[in-house]
Amino acid sequence: MSFESILAHMNEHHQGELIALCKKYGNPQVEVQNAKLVGVDFVGLDIVYNENLSLRVEFPQKADEKSIKDSIIALCQAAKAPDVSGIADEIESFKKEFGSIIIASIDKQGNAISSYSPLIQVDGALYIYISEVAEHFESISANPNKVEVMFLEDESKAKSVILRKRLKYRVNAVFIERDSSEFEKALDSLESAMGGAGGIKTIRKMSDFHLIRLELGLGRFVKGFGAAYDILPNGEIKQVGGSGNPHGNPHNPHGQGNPHNPHGANPHTMNPHSPHNPHKA
Repeated sequence: MSFESILAHMNEHHQGELIALCKKYGNPQVEVQNAKLVGVDFVGLDIVYNENLSLRVEFPQKADEKSIKDSIIALCQAAKAPDVSGIADEIESFKKEFGSIIIASIDKQGNAISSYSPLIQVDGALYIYISEVAEHFESISANPNKVEVMFLEDESKAKSVILRKRLKYRVNAVFIERDSSEFEKALDSLESAMGGAGGIKTIRKMSDFHLIRLELGLGRFVKGFGAAYDILPNGEIKQVGGSGNPHGNPHNPHGQGNPHNPHGANPHTMNPHSPHNPHKA
């Protein structure tokens, strides 16, 4: 498929998809009336909308002759109106892939502590079993309501290092009484998951180890460009944002502004006929 045939096909048969791309990645303060694909390469698409605004939308990964069609289809599908009906199931499935979890906590002096712990998942509840010797034990004990946890996709599985799927929650850490039924059930699960090996039978009996239940608060699930979802404590899921070019200024949530331009002009949404437009021929 040549670039010329892509231009012709998109402009003749996919006006709706081009408009959707402009609504998602273009100027959120502008109502998109029309759109035309004026350029395409293995890195992304160049679109002009409302006759005089230009937009560059790049693929998550560089394409080639074999993948260019699928890259365009994926980009257009991602621009459609959000449907969160299947996100809850995807989140739960993603959680179950993990046997450990990344932890961020704050110590008594206000210093941030990063760590990880083996993770126990029992009937939808999340637990960690940690030693008093571990650095994060002190910080979690000191500030149990100032803890965040993260599930982070392995780099080897991600399409790109900047597109690693991730799920994080603010949590409240609750210490579970040793020898309670909840403690026994959680440790039974951990021992079963480890096949009784790895020293679990020994540390299960050690009194300087503590079981902590992670009560989930506000969460966020990010699965790609323009695909971030807030998870409310009541379980409701809402897509974050929905507008703004992911290749614009990373410090501007509206996608407006160029980090190389102190006046804030976005080269992806400028008038292509303007003498100040860097894309003008």
